[in-house]
Amino acid sequence: MNVEAAKVLPVKAFMNAPAAARHELNLSYVELSPYAHEVEQATIEWMQASRLLPDTHYLKKAKAMAIWGYAGFSHPFGNIEELTLYSKFITLWLLWDDLVVEKTDDLSSIFNGITQAFRCDSDLSSERDPYMLAWRAIADGYRSLGVSSEFVHRLGRKMGIWVQTVARENASVRAAGKVNPWSHLRRRLITIGVPPTAQLLDLHVQDLDRLPAAQRVVLTGAAVVALVNELVCVEKDMDHVNLVALVQNWYQCDFESAYGRVVDLCRLSVTKLAAAVEALPASLQAWGALVRYMSEGFAYWHFVCSRYNGERIHCRVAHDTVVDRPAYAI
Repeated sequence: MNVEAAKVLPVKAFMNAPAAARHELNLSYVELSPYAHEVEQATIEWMQASRLLPDTHYLKKAKAMAIWGYAGFSHPFGNIEELTLYSKFITLWLLWDDLVVEKTDDLSSIFNGITQAFRCDSDLSSERDPYMLAWRAIADGYRSLGVSSEFVHRLGRKMGIWVQTVARENASVRAAGKVNPWSHLRRRLITIGVPPTAQLLDLHVQDLDRLPAAQRVVLTGAAVVALVNELVCVEKDMDHVNLVALVQNWYQCDFESAYGRVVDLCRLSVTKLAAAVEALPASLQAWGALVRYMSEGFAYWHFVCSRYNGERIHCRVAHDTVVDRPAYAI
């Protein structure tokens, strides 16, 4: 997937509209898997066994991720076996990004490592990095569920594209001068992680990477997740880069106006996702619905996870959703 070719949603019309006095995001496709809490416990135990949580600090960090909602809201209809492996995949990725990728200046070795981990014919017998061994375990896990080597190869290729795009994002942050907010958003459609994750929602669906209608669904779903992430991470991103600040700087407007424009863009993306799913051929409608649940589920997770600040915007779901959180002793 060529990130530079990804279409930017038309948002400039919002720039002159008055900012909303308060911000609310309405979602409709949010469900919680009945296996959510069971899968969270299994994921934490796997990470401990894989030497990814060597002490209490790491364990607390993992539990603060609200894995129950991270996996349970984004893949609510998966069976317990698929959901457990999916949860390991997305949670490993989040921890790896936090503790390794974000702290590494040169990502070339990380790119080579993740590429090898997803190659069926590569020998990792001498590998000592617990993250790369965990990635190989994930790849083997999907093969054990019956997917093809080509399926795993596509997943690994998308993970490689993610690493390369993160490297470009980092280079943009370090570069002097203004950062174009829409170039940043194009990269965020990839770095938010939706393209690889969407492949895991239905293990029996055909390769959709070259089907424009399916890619439109994936990228629009990515926009929903990325924009919510930008909105709840304004303070968290103070030492990095955030779309709200970029819009404020690019258009020389006040912060509240910039924030309101990004909220409007997020609402528009939710609407566009519904339209993109409806435009899919009948044979892909069920897969499209899964992507919609994944995107809105990831978006909703931001509002129940302590990693993020939802004080400037709150989320309203169109139906009652179970958001109970189990109490774990640390």
